[in-house]
Amino acid sequence: MQHTSPITPINTILPPPFAWIKVSGGSVRLVARGGYLIQPTSFEAQPFAIARYPVTNAQYQAFVDAPNGYTMADWWAYSADARTWRDENPQPQAVPFGSDDAPRTHVTWYEAVAFCQWLSARTGANIRLPNEVEWQRAAQGDDGRQYPWGDEWDANRCHNNTAHSSIGPAPVTTYAGSGDSPFGVADMAGNVWEWCATRWSTGDNELAGDDVRVLRGGSWFDSVMGFFQVTARQSWNPDVTSDLRGFRLVMDLT
Repeated sequence: MQHTSPITPINTILPPPFAWIKVSGGSVRLVARGGYLIQPTSFEAQPFAIARYPVTNAQYQAFVDAPNGYTMADWWAYSADARTWRDENPQPQAVPFGSDDAPRTHVTWYEAVAFCQWLSARTGANIRLPNEVEWQRAAQGDDGRQYPWGDEWDANRCHNNTAHSSIGPAPVTTYAGSGDSPFGVADMAGNVWEWCATRWSTGDNELAGDDVRVLRGGSWFDSVMGFFQVTARQSWNPDVTSDLRGFRLVMDLT
C-alpha cells in the first residue's frame, strides 16, 4: 500500500504511550534454525521506524470502536483467508485481564495486519508488521548481543516468569529505560511474543495465505531464559489467539 498524501501523526489517532524509533540499516544474523532457516544466515535490513512499545489494549480498542475500524471490510481485503476468517469471526475476542496500557493480547495475526491496514489509511504512512529481520535488528543492534540490554541475563529488565510469579502482561512502559535495545526500543524481551510478517516456511513477507507466521520476543509466561534472547524464534497459526502474543508496528521511511 503506497501513500503520497501528507502524514497524519499517529498520536492524533491512538492514545499514549506511542513513539516511533528510527532504526538504521545493517546486517542481521539469524541463527535459530526452524522453518525456512536451515542454517545460520545473514540478511541486510534497510532503515525503518519501529514503535517503541507493543500495541496496547487502549490503542487496539480505538480500532475496534472506530466507525471505520474493525467492522470495515477494506482492512481485511489484503487476503482471501483474512476475509474468510473475519466473516466467521465478526467480533474481536475480549481481553481477560490487563490494564489499558498493557499489550493487546488475544489478537490473531489477521487482526494485527488489519489494524496496520487501518492505521496506514488513517495516517497516510506505510504501517505494517515488522519482518523478523527488522525485529531482530531493532532488538540487537550491531554488536551481536544476546539480550536487548546486553549479553548477561537480568530478570529485572523484562517481564518474565523465571521466578514463577508472573500472571499476565504488564504495562508496556514498566521496563522502559532498563530493558531497552541499543536503539531505545522497549519490551523486546518478555511481556508478549510479537507477531512478525514473515512466513515460517518460506521466509517471505507476503500477506496472502494462511501460512504459519514467525513470533519473536518471549512472554510474561515464559521461564526459560533462552526464550528472551534476541535470536529466539517461534511460530504460530495466523488464526489462533493467546494471552501470550501481541504485536508492534513498523513504518516505512521511504
